[in-house]
Amino acid sequence: MILSYQGGGSPLHRIDPLSKLVVLLCIAVLTMRLHTSAGQALLLLAASFMARTAGGVSWRRQWKAMAFLIGFAVPYFILTLLTVPGSHTIWQFGVLHVTTEGADAAGSVTLRMFTVFLSSFVYMVTTDPGDLVTALTRRMRVPYRFAFGISMALTFLPLLQEEGRSISAAHQVRGAARPKGVKQRLGWWKVFVSAMLHNAVRRIQQTAGAMEAKGFGAYPERTFLREQQPSAAGHITAVGAVLITAALWWYIHIVNL
Repeated sequence: MILSYQGGGSPLHRIDPLSKLVVLLCIAVLTMRLHTSAGQALLLLAASFMARTAGGVSWRRQWKAMAFLIGFAVPYFILTLLTVPGSHTIWQFGVLHVTTEGADAAGSVTLRMFTVFLSSFVYMVTTDPGDLVTALTRRMRVPYRFAFGISMALTFLPLLQEEGRSISAAHQVRGAARPKGVKQRLGWWKVFVSAMLHNAVRRIQQTAGAMEAKGFGAYPERTFLREQQPSAAGHITAVGAVLITAALWWYIHIVNL
């Protein structure tokens, strides 16, 4: 499953969840600060290289994860390309025209989507949800009910992904032909989304029933099977990420990327 946590011995696996969360927030800040396609492309390459070297995520797996966004990114790119005004026209056909400024803005916002998704994806596959709950509850004093909700969200994503594969396989077993044309595709997606929502509600009801049966939330404190201790490498990584982000913020302001 693409979106599920997988244990490993990479540097990112050995860093505590909160330190990695600081790095994730730093990347998000930089994506919001960069306003050109060139700057966003460099940041995406840096995030991809970090995922490969520090997280042990292969190039193929990164591509499979980001391919999910293509259906959303391409229409958004085209819409931004045709609507952002500019003074340097590249191509024009009637009322439609493409400008240099529009192309740069379209590339920037599209690459920003991929960068945020890739960095979040790497965080999910290298962070144990149980360790994240422990760190949020013990170190940041977040109420364990809220922290457990975050853990459930990270756990439900791979479950829903597997549900989608099962539904697609069931359609093939029943002899359902591949949809052709816009009308058939819309109909297929309507059935698919309805089945996904039904299964998601069913799993939520089962989880809520199990939590209620175990008395979840009945006590102000909660015990944990294992404690999550911060590491020196995590502190160094978090501080380094903040310093690098501050330096890049100043450099972007000077160069105007």
